[in-house]
Amino acid sequence: MKISWSPLFKGLMPVMLGISLTACQSEEVAAPPPTAVPAPEKAEPAPEPAVQTPVYTAPLTGLAVEQPDLARPVAVMINNAPAARPQSGLAEADMIYEVLAEGGITRLVAIYQSYHGDATIGPVRSIRPYLITLGETVNGLLVHAGGSTDAYAILQNGNKEHLDEITNASAPFWRDSSRKAPHNLYTNEQKLRKTAADKGYTEQVTLPVYPFLPVEDKAQSAKAESSTNVDSSSVSDESVTAAAVSSAESGSSPEASSPAVADAKQVDSIQLKYLLDSYTVGYTYDAASGLYTRSMNNKPHIDLNTKQPLTAANVIVLGADYKVLDDVGRLSLNLDAGGEALLFQQGRMIRGEWSRTEGDVIRFRSGGQETPLVPGVTYYNIVPNHPSFDSHLTINGEKLEENG
Repeated sequence: MKISWSPLFKGLMPVMLGISLTACQSEEVAAPPPTAVPAPEKAEPAPEPAVQTPVYTAPLTGLAVEQPDLARPVAVMINNAPAARPQSGLAEADMIYEVLAEGGITRLVAIYQSYHGDATIGPVRSIRPYLITLGETVNGLLVHAGGSTDAYAILQNGNKEHLDEITNASAPFWRDSSRKAPHNLYTNEQKLRKTAADKGYTEQVTLPVYPFLPVEDKAQSAKAESSTNVDSSSVSDESVTAAAVSSAESGSSPEASSPAVADAKQVDSIQLKYLLDSYTVGYTYDAASGLYTRSMNNKPHIDLNTKQPLTAANVIVLGADYKVLDDVGRLSLNLDAGGEALLFQQGRMIRGEWSRTEGDVIRFRSGGQETPLVPGVTYYNIVPNHPSFDSHLTINGEKLEENG
């Protein structure tokens, strides 16, 4: 039978077909439009870590310490004869003075203030009047084994607080049988302080204030342009604490700088001779550590405790007048007149002068103002003014008096 479509139905067919196709398409999952990939952001450079400035610093070194320390310095007379080397405990000292003694030999005065421990120190040797003065510039407790007649007179007449292995304090000392006397007498800081306390000696004193470069700016000292001069001879305990607290802002003890630093000469090798060829002291600068390695007669000057060479952040060479007093060759040393001086720090040599007023420490100035020290150990080498100050020094392999 033939099917006949009505005109109306024929007109609806296209519409129905369109609806059917749309329904079918709606059942399919539509593909999401493509997502735009953002361009990678430019990485910001990581911020440099902030320099941690110390809250407190040691008054004689400018190095960071955990808390204020007003302990009295201990000034130990150290033997520097060949038979006494290598010495023990010099690496723990805050500062060291080297001076002439009888016969052209030298003696060391090692100052301990920030170190508190049982490291062996020595060999301990006898005292002289000018060694008393050096120890007392920092209000130190004097430690020795014997002394000249003049030195004993000063100690007794002045009622000086001192520890002498021979006359008043054998307890903190001992002898090392591996060496021959008198080059075998030793002590340590803990025993010395205990004995001093047992004797009722002063345990805290007024400490000197030195200018130090901020720890984080040590490498920038050659660019220093401004200064805060420190001329006070000493300060009270409260002032030392205040100065230590202020280091939280400056990074060190009271700060100063000298324009002369900018014109300082580059020097990597220093040799100085006191009188005898066998007492030639050397310092070689190491740029990586910023320290000077000390030598004696072209051999590293070793600390027996650490088996490592001694190092210093600052080396100061001072010219002073020595005078022979007797047939034994005992000397006097003028520590009041001041004179020529050289400061070596961070591989540079700075010319200046040294001075010391009553009750104060030795201070180095250049261009009329005190030059700040690099935080760390300082060696003071006091050479004779004669035949001339420069004649004792060889710089970078050339005589200073020839090199200028």
